[in-house]
Amino acid sequence: MPRRSRRKSHSRKKLASEAVNDLYDVLNENKDHDISNSAAKLILRIGKKHGTRVRNYNGITICRSCSIAMVPGRNSTVRIRSKVVKYTCGVCGRVKTIGPSFVM
Repeated sequence: MPRRSRRKSHSRKKLASEAVNDLYDVLNENKDHDISNSAAKLILRIGKKHGTRVRNYNGITICRSCSIAMVPGRNSTVRIRSKVVKYTCGVCGRVKTIGPSFVM
């Protein structure tokens, strides 16, 4: 019986990671604010439940406090100083810092 539950949880995590990647594609391709923000909320919700993350980074991050898609130039600012990338949310003002070991 324990084997069966492990397989089930593994398949759920696999499906969750596929769903997160699909939602991230929707987030990147869409220009509508409502659709991109709802995709960002769903990515965070699935990530919290199943422990999955987005693998490829394409320039759009998600604000953890207000759950919106931070698109540079539209609703966030990006600063690069001494090998550190800082994203500032335009809605709540939260700063996300990505260190020098960050690889695109």
